[in-house]
Amino acid sequence: MQTLPAISLDGISLIRRTQEELHYDFKRSILRLFEARGEHRRRTVLHDVTLRVAHGEKLGIIGPNGSGKSTLLKIIAGILLPSRGSRIVDGSISPLIELGVGFDAELSLIDNILYYGVLLGHHQDVVRDHVDDILDFAELSEYRAEPTKTLSSGMNARLSFAIATEFRADVILVDEVLSVGDERFRRKCQARINRFWDEHSTILLVSHDMFTVSHMCDRVIWMDHGTIRFDGPSKEAEKLYLSTIPSVANFRRGEDLILSARNHPRGEILVGGISGRPQLFIVRDGRRHSIASPDWCQLHEYEASDITLVDDSVILEIPDGYVLS
Repeated sequence: MQTLPAISLDGISLIRRTQEELHYDFKRSILRLFEARGEHRRRTVLHDVTLRVAHGEKLGIIGPNGSGKSTLLKIIAGILLPSRGSRIVDGSISPLIELGVGFDAELSLIDNILYYGVLLGHHQDVVRDHVDDILDFAELSEYRAEPTKTLSSGMNARLSFAIATEFRADVILVDEVLSVGDERFRRKCQARINRFWDEHSTILLVSHDMFTVSHMCDRVIWMDHGTIRFDGPSKEAEKLYLSTIPSVANFRRGEDLILSARNHPRGEILVGGISGRPQLFIVRDGRRHSIASPDWCQLHEYEASDITLVDDSVILEIPDGYVLS
């Protein structure tokens, strides 16, 4: 008897309204009715995606921002419903997506752990037995009775990660979550994820870090404009994808990066390597300054789309600076 795949997607498409259409202001909505502007504008986020993932397979998902990677995971997790097509998941799911989103800010950490755990499909009594372990891993035991609104965004993400990874699920969806917290806590998260990296768990890993994807996944799909552009061996996917990134080809020397930073309106550029451990740097004043905390980027209004991907050896040609935290 043939075993069902862990994940089966057939002809999945998702069409969403544009932000312009999603106005909840009453006056503007009334004006739009009278103006009769015609049909609403919509955007196709995913187009006719068909995918099979076997039980125990480790699948990497790469692609530029806006290519549909995270949306695909949300479809698989059941967070979003497709406009067309069918989705079948054989087994329990643990979605590590948008960590910290969904907590009730007024509830205590303990209540949110119970709430979140039940949403993941676990019985309340089972989750209650694991509360102390979850708080210990997230390093938030002292906040156990506090309302979740007292936590920082980083603390929220740590708590969410601890809950989602406390229990082994059949299918684990990982979306850029290994950057949670400082370097020490990131290693702690990586160690916990590694325990699922065996034949028992099916894992889908979305990441911009090609080093992680190519070393942890044998198979990779490359998403581009809502479709699967490539599906095959990870090394081949890495080579094809990186060949399309202009910044990788344009910067051959550290001097090129220094010059680009000087000519940038900010006087600096945010860079990340493509073949080493995940690490971000700011290049300014002829030096590379390492970023110790992801909160630094948010504080200085940097987004993922601002990262210039460059070969690690080129970055290391630039003299070392100081640590930004």
